Amino acid sequence: MSSMTLSNSEIDQLGDRLRNNCLEDVDLEKLHEFRQTYNDIDAQVYKLIKDTLKTSMDKLKLVITKRKRKTRQSIVDKLYRQKKLRLSQMHDIAGCRIVVQGGAQSACQVNKQLVNAFEEKQLNIQSKPRNKDGYRAIHLIVKINKKSYEIQLRTFAQDVFANLVERLCDKENTLKYGGGDKEQPALKKLKALSDTLVDIDKDAHTVSSNHYHQQINEAINDVLSD
Repeated sequence: MSSMTLSNSEIDQLGDRLRNNCLEDVDLEKLHEFRQTYNDIDAQVYKLIKDTLKTSMDKLKLVITKRKRKTRQSIVDKLYRQKKLRLSQMHDIAGCRIVVQGGAQSACQVNKQLVNAFEEKQLNIQSKPRNKDGYRAIHLIVKINKKSYEIQLRTFAQDVFANLVERLCDKENTLKYGGGDKEQPALKKLKALSDTLVDIDKDAHTVSSNHYHQQINEAINDVLSD
């Protein structure tokens, strides 16, 4: 396959066709090429993250996982959900996930380390807390050469919650994005669980790791068994 260079307008037009399911013959090739343009930022940012957190890996028991490149279906689903989003502006085509095996205080510490490291390198980074439909995390968006890389920073409790929702989702994934009418009772329980986990995370640094994990398991059983 020959390499092609896509302008932002061509990328956005491709996104419109993906959203509207009006693909041309060459569009899958264009989408593959677009996803491949994230190789450099993926490698560069991931290395900087690993180097920055090297001394904290054991102390904070960090698990850093490079996420697979966003799939065609995931891209289409997001474009369909967010009607005004342009493909060239999508910030999570490439990224990684960091799970802190502790609570809010440890996550705050990692967040500050990353922000300071990227700012020292004079790289654009934005750190934003995410709180939607019970899902909570810190999302850090790094921008290099007009491309974005998303770092999902979660506490252990937040990661347990996110994985639980993934397991409960059907193939349409509607539970992750507000749910349908039939899913509102389950969504209400999940939001209640998320609120409980926030309180557990706040005090996680004051208790043992075993007790922290026990609190999370008890919260899940209490909320979801009602």
